Amino acid sequence: MKIFFTYQGEENKFFFSLDVSESSTVGEILELPKIKNVLDSITHKIIIGVNGEILDGTFKPTPERYRLTEGQRVEVYRPLNQDPKERRRQKA
Repeated sequence: MKIFFTYQGEENKFFFSLDVSESSTVGEILELPKIKNVLDSITHKIIIGVNGEILDGTFKPTPERYRLTEGQRVEVYRPLNQDPKERRRQKA
């Protein structure tokens, strides 16, 4: 099945299309050499999500337990530079 991996850093941007087995978990995807190289180059705390939802173990399973389906996008999030609420206050 085809899935996607993305990381949009300030300096580097990565988007990969991957063919993986039907029973793959996000944890297994993160162990692939191509993805591991990207993760090793990241200096901030790594937060993983799928299709815009964070895999934190509270509302969604952890990456090791989350099984992917066709066409899903695995995302690595970076911290915000500025709080959006604070930015709106400064604009007003």
